[in-house]
Amino acid sequence: MSEFLQRVENAVEKRRLLLRGQKILVAVSGGVDSMGLLHALHSLAKKNRWNISVAHFNHRLRGHASDADEKLVRQTAAKLRLKFFAAGADVKKVAAQSKISVEMAARKLRHEFLERTARAQKVSTIALAHHADDQIELFFLRFLRGAGGEGLAGMKWRAPSPADKNITLVRPLLGLSKTEILAFARENNIRFRDDATNFFNDFLRNRIRNELLPLLRKKYQPGLDKTVLRLMNIVGAEAEFVSESARKWERRHLAGVLRRKR
Repeated sequence: MSEFLQRVENAVEKRRLLLRGQKILVAVSGGVDSMGLLHALHSLAKKNRWNISVAHFNHRLRGHASDADEKLVRQTAAKLRLKFFAAGADVKKVAAQSKISVEMAARKLRHEFLERTARAQKVSTIALAHHADDQIELFFLRFLRGAGGEGLAGMKWRAPSPADKNITLVRPLLGLSKTEILAFARENNIRFRDDATNFFNDFLRNRIRNELLPLLRKKYQPGLDKTVLRLMNIVGAEAEFVSESARKWERRHLAGVLRRKR
């Protein structure tokens, strides 16, 4: 087993992301991150008796390129002999009608499709391909927007779906970098497609990725990634402690009120 697969398996076991013999719906866009995740989980599936299926949402934001993404994911699922589910929507149109950003509309529609598919297939866990670089970008995105401790803590390894609390989202690649995922894909001849819009600086997240982070790494802190991830862990632990303390106080206060009423 390669070091990459071993690290994915270790994360799954340590974080209790997936159980032996369970069904998993893997969200796959066609990019290197999700294609790497799909192949990693598929490689580990026999050992863990996982029943994997693939879901792809076509945002229709890049014309023929979006359709080519869907085609690649469909072909890959067929090659791996996995069930494939797809849907699509005109995200720009929905964003305009709902008066929200294209990013927000895309996220909302994608999650609704994933949860709808999971429920229909009686799957309680959806695997997403977010990784360490996504965490760092999210930290600065939320920092610039004035987020509090819980927001700065970033994404969790496992969390309830925003569209259905009975469905769990897991992120097995959260401890791996984009560079490591790309190396795994190349070493294993995994086909994937690049999303050209990632290199356009129209969105704040892209400007953070393409401009701010390279500047900070080059001019201010070469070890920026480790520093930010460590900070996110600290902030997350503090935010969780405060939230749990507040919940305990609320339970004690409520119990006291009920006793006095008796």
